[in-house]
Amino acid sequence: MSDMETRQQLLEATERDEAELDRAIDELKQVVHRPFELTERVQAHITAHPIPWLIGGVLVGLWLGSRNGRRT
Repeated sequence: MSDMETRQQLLEATERDEAELDRAIDELKQVVHRPFELTERVQAHITAHPIPWLIGGVLVGLWLGSRNGRRT
């Protein structure tokens, strides 16, 4: 194999790697710019399982209410 053939193979490999890197960077940009959608996920979880959230809300309310009565 001559130096020119080796150089040509390296250039082709570099071009393929650059194209693959460009695709990966574009995919990463799309993922980063996508909204996190935390509120939708929490709302869907609360809608699917409301009883634990209701019980938790009542317990937090009782806890905070009992703390208020102790302050003087």
